[in-house]
Amino acid sequence: MARLPRNRKPPTTRSLRGLAMALLGCLGACTAPGQDLHLAPLYTHMSLAGGDSAIEALGGAALARWDQETKRLDYWALRPLVSWQRQGEGRSFAWLLPPLGQRFERPEETVHQFLPILRHARQYPKDKPSSYQFLMLPGIYLARDADGDKKSAFFVFYGDTKNFLSFDSASWILFPFYARFERAGRTTHNVLFPVIQWSEGTGGKSWRLWPLYGDQGFEGRYRRKFFLWPFFMWQTNDLRKDEGLHQKTYFFWPFFGLTEREESRSWTVLWPFFGYTKDDRSGFWAWDGPWPLMVFQGGDPERAVRQRVIPFYSYYKGEGLESTWYLWPIVNLREETYKSHHRTSFSVFPFWHAWNRTDSAGRKSSWRKLWPLVRNARDEAGDTEMIAWPALNPLRHYAFIDEHYTWLWEFYTAERAFDQVRVRTWLGLYREESDRHEQRRSLSVLWARRDYSDEGSDVREVSLLAGLIRWRQSEREGFELMRPSFPGPGWPGDRVPSSRMPPGMDTQSTGPQAPIQPLPIQLEVNPELETSPSPEVSAPDIVPPID
Repeated sequence: MARLPRNRKPPTTRSLRGLAMALLGCLGACTAPGQDLHLAPLYTHMSLAGGDSAIEALGGAALARWDQETKRLDYWALRPLVSWQRQGEGRSFAWLLPPLGQRFERPEETVHQFLPILRHARQYPKDKPSSYQFLMLPGIYLARDADGDKKSAFFVFYGDTKNFLSFDSASWILFPFYARFERAGRTTHNVLFPVIQWSEGTGGKSWRLWPLYGDQGFEGRYRRKFFLWPFFMWQTNDLRKDEGLHQKTYFFWPFFGLTEREESRSWTVLWPFFGYTKDDRSGFWAWDGPWPLMVFQGGDPERAVRQRVIPFYSYYKGEGLESTWYLWPIVNLREETYKSHHRTSFSVFPFWHAWNRTDSAGRKSSWRKLWPLVRNARDEAGDTEMIAWPALNPLRHYAFIDEHYTWLWEFYTAERAFDQVRVRTWLGLYREESDRHEQRRSLSVLWARRDYSDEGSDVREVSLLAGLIRWRQSEREGFELMRPSFPGPGWPGDRVPSSRMPPGMDTQSTGPQAPIQPLPIQLEVNPELETSPSPEVSAPDIVPPID
């Protein structure tokens, strides 16, 4: 049997040593925690424009964002199911199956609601006892006020509440068998609602035996009677005024109805299809017929003007709003003039939606959508703009849709806020996160590039094949290879402050002082509408929290 030379170790020992060295080499080449890692659509960790850090997984379904300075989690989402966003100290907002479920947290109140099924609110002021309210359809209501009084209602079985809806108190047993309501000293009893009812207390007495006869009234307000409801009804309203100012109505349903007050008269024939109103004092007149297809109203400069021949044409002007429809609901031109802003909009559903807005300070904003191709928004107040395509959502602008659903179909999204630029393609395969300090671009696994300045010298770093090949090239030191960082690109989480900043400028600021370049595509609209831009949303609606 041959013997091994003394200066040679067994093959097993050599293999173990080689494996250990290889493992140590791999560990030394791994991406460290907190560094950029781009493996979309599975997982991405990136330094965002402006310095915040974020994680995106599952093609954009899972998101999380941390604040640069506080290191606190400011936003997370599992789209389109749920999301949460910090809105300040002690304030947050969350969506659940948007737009149905919401959660508001304020310094002294928390609200949960899921429309239209339930709502729960709890108040906990610092100097008062806590209180809560819980309402769930079809009729469960539980509450406790700051004085400790509890309220409960289980519709239709039992209810005993205070300050419920518009009533001071409300109680019932096996509704509609019996119910009692009290408001401002007036108590109303109902048996087999709405058949038997009587009221007493403030305003005097009233009663009804429906549908045979009813005599209901409130002293100083109204007196209303019916016989064989709804066929014969007559009433007098505004009793606290002089007799000449009382409103009197007589109705023989559905054939004829008359309402009169001073010089105003209203007639109804075959209710609700035909009606006419005329006021000789103000000049106001209105015609309905056949309602709701044809409506015309005007004559009084203090009241709205209406013209409607549905579906061909509709016009409304009043209270700061002027709106015109053609082939409703297809074509709409709209102009709003209020103290806070002036806004014009034009839409051809579903293909084109556009509005322009100018606020009271003269700052303009706009929003466009050419369905199903592209959408675009600009806002001078927040110095933001964005463009995305395709735009498959045919509805008008809703921020919750942009935040939770558009990532499913938008192939390209570009956003700019001040000097920060973010670009993302479908599933996050390509990302750009650039600001005044650094420009970072990455194509998942294959390629990444980082540009910044260091001591006045421009520096470019490139990563290939998930960080296995990396190099740096600078004006001062030329070309040099970098240690691999798998699965890269492995750029550090903290951005290098630009050494080319003007003297005295805050290197951590991301404000509007830096030069700004517009995004490459802008949608134009009717020039007549360009004179009055404006959105209904703030900058955070135009620039989603993390995409």
